[in-house]
Amino acid sequence: AGMGTVSGRAWLSALSLVVGAAPAFAQGEPVTPDPMSVRRLVDLPSEPRFDPDMNRPDSQVTAELNGRLYFLAVLPGASGALIHDLWVTDGTAAGTRSVQEELLPPDTHVDPASLRATPHRLFFTASSPGMGRELWTSDGTREGTHVTRELNPGRLDGVGYQAPVFVIGESVLFSSAGMGETEFDLWKSDGTEAGTVPVKDIFPGIHSSRPGNFVRVNDTIFFVAEGPEGMELWRTDGTGAGTALVRDIRPGTGHSVPLQLTAVGGTLYFTAEDGQHGRSLWKSDGTEAGTVMVAEFVPSGGTPNLHHFTALGNTLLFLVSGTSSGVELWRTDGTEGGTLPVKTLPRGILDGPPGVTLVPVGPRAFLVGQGGGSGDSLWVTDGTAAGTVRIPRPTESGLETVRGFTPFEGGLAFIVTTALGASELWHTDGTLAGTSRLTRLPAGSVYGRATGLVSRQGALLTSGGDPWTPRALWRMERDEAAPTFVCPTARDVASNRPEGTLTQNLTPALVGSPSQVTIRTTHPDYSLLRLNQPTLVIHQAEDATGRLAYCATSMTSRDLTGPAINDCPTELTLGTRSPQGLTFYYPTPNIQDETSPDVLVTYSPENGSVLPLGTTRVTMTAKDRSGNVSTCAFPVTIRDGQAPTGACKVSEVRVEAEGPEGAHAYWPDPTPTDTISSQVSVRGSHASGDLFPLGLTRVEVISTDESGNSTTCEIQVRVRDSRPPLLTCPQDQTLTSAVMTGTRAEYPLATAEDAVSAAEVSYSPVLGTPLAPGLHSVQVTAIDAAGNASLCNFHLTVEYDPTSDMRQGLGCSVGGDASSAVGWAALLALAWTVSRRLKDGKPRA
Repeated sequence: AGMGTVSGRAWLSALSLVVGAAPAFAQGEPVTPDPMSVRRLVDLPSEPRFDPDMNRPDSQVTAELNGRLYFLAVLPGASGALIHDLWVTDGTAAGTRSVQEELLPPDTHVDPASLRATPHRLFFTASSPGMGRELWTSDGTREGTHVTRELNPGRLDGVGYQAPVFVIGESVLFSSAGMGETEFDLWKSDGTEAGTVPVKDIFPGIHSSRPGNFVRVNDTIFFVAEGPEGMELWRTDGTGAGTALVRDIRPGTGHSVPLQLTAVGGTLYFTAEDGQHGRSLWKSDGTEAGTVMVAEFVPSGGTPNLHHFTALGNTLLFLVSGTSSGVELWRTDGTEGGTLPVKTLPRGILDGPPGVTLVPVGPRAFLVGQGGGSGDSLWVTDGTAAGTVRIPRPTESGLETVRGFTPFEGGLAFIVTTALGASELWHTDGTLAGTSRLTRLPAGSVYGRATGLVSRQGALLTSGGDPWTPRALWRMERDEAAPTFVCPTARDVASNRPEGTLTQNLTPALVGSPSQVTIRTTHPDYSLLRLNQPTLVIHQAEDATGRLAYCATSMTSRDLTGPAINDCPTELTLGTRSPQGLTFYYPTPNIQDETSPDVLVTYSPENGSVLPLGTTRVTMTAKDRSGNVSTCAFPVTIRDGQAPTGACKVSEVRVEAEGPEGAHAYWPDPTPTDTISSQVSVRGSHASGDLFPLGLTRVEVISTDESGNSTTCEIQVRVRDSRPPLLTCPQDQTLTSAVMTGTRAEYPLATAEDAVSAAEVSYSPVLGTPLAPGLHSVQVTAIDAAGNASLCNFHLTVEYDPTSDMRQGLGCSVGGDASSAVGWAALLALAWTVSRRLKDGKPRA
């Protein structure tokens, strides 16, 4: 366990940080100190018996003598039998000790529930070696502790086991075991041998009358004993003459067996069977005539059982069970008409041990039901139906066990222990507003839970243990500044590893005014809390004066955080070629969880769903084994990812040049198609009908849909000049030569027209070429800039006319053969020229 000591101011400052870091830790918890403090008086090697025997209303677990409280603690014996150790306490640590060896001979065993005290002496029954069970007495010293009188010398018991011992003034009444030398049944003792004397031989002879159930009513002591008349009601004043049968309720030797003897004012109430009416309610004033039946309980669906008689002022309260109604609370004023049911109680209140107890406190009585099928319960009654209510369970779980109770400060103090093992001291005045916790008690010891409660001199005593003290005696008393933890009943602690939580800073806050505090815990820092396993974590705080504060919290390591979804997209934009949308697959998530190795991932819409065009918000949900959920949500936009088809219907347009600037080209209107977008815009670098220059021009046509997808196509526009010039040759010409050799060629020029470019015209033979008399052909060629050529020819006729005066123009004579050769040469030259002028790799026409 962890332990530390810090100053009160530093402690509260540090804890304020803890509470600030975990506000749920103090949610709904008190912020003021509990009104009672707890101190440990002494560690105990055995278990004290502070809780009464529910089956023996006259049993007594403590006795007070000379300001000191005597009680028994249980030790296991060598053979497994329980040994009762005698203890004493004055309410202080120094005054609390075992007096078994101090007062009693070795191996002397005190009987449980036999402690009784007169004003000056302690009485109890015990057995010791060489001596049977006898009545003992003590004044608190070894010398004053002895057997009052050995009724049966030797090993025979003088008194019976758990024989009643009843205080009457300075003496006690008790019964003998009915064996051995004594024949007397009822005895009296003042603690001395001479003062231990027989009172009455109720059943003469060797028979034992077994007197018991002693009850004082004013100066009369009633009891039940078996005499010659059977088991009947008796009375005594402590003398033989004053001991007599009250009434033979069941005449003859039959037994009326009086039970539940209870004093209410000056009247004794009890149950008995007279042989005619079944077990009924009776009362007695101590006389035969005044011992009468009050009310008969006629069976209805069962055999009525009257029990738990309790005096409340001048009224008797009791329970009736065994009928078809279940369990009923009744009251009586001693008359048949005044014997009435008060309220029907839950049937399960009597289902299990240790049972039910009615505790009168002032004008009310508290009913403590323990071990019932519906759990322990606490009721309060004033004897009326409206005033009989159940006090709400003090803790949220409702699974408390009442471990002890006692009248205290005008109400009832009681201990509850939850199913988780936490113990708390509570007090109630019978109202909801007046029911509150007084303090938290030691907890955490499975075999030493707080048990039993004794009120003494304004304080309360109980026994119990904690993780550091297996069993101890504790004192609770009023304290204005008792340290108090701000302590939740249960707390979930976030897991920080797969197997659970390594603890850190789990100490709860502390209120009050401690100057110095020592803290202990069952789970110091870095202890492991197993995942999903509730663990009772105990904290103990002790200040410099020995005041203790406890906090018992069921802490459960839980996976409180959802899985981490890493790299969650902010948004996604995807294209589709379908008007229906796109089949969408979520990106593979990167999921981490500190506890769960397997995380369930779901999708909305489902993975593989078709998302429509537009924006859809999608969600990935990760769920771990503890049910924690994290989500990753983001928008997914499905856009048109299909570009329009090409708008161009033709890829090439060829046109003839219209002039030097080119030509106008035309093509079909572009008509793009798109399976998704209803509107597609078209734009081009040139429009149909534009004027294009000579040569190749590339026209770019761009089709764009509503989503911005575009397609480009191209039209090649070729403007060419393929038309030859328009060539017009002159008419045939006749030349006259006065010489026989001929003359030089003379003719008019041809005309060449071209719309695009100027044409170059050539002749063969050229002007001035000597021509012999005869017929000559003149070849005319016109070639434009594009290499287009046109041919035409005309004839020249050279006539010899000696009469013409042409000899001066001719410097020589030209023969026919020579002129013919010149003509062929001109044709060859023209052919060569044409072959050299090409356009697009082909000879022009």
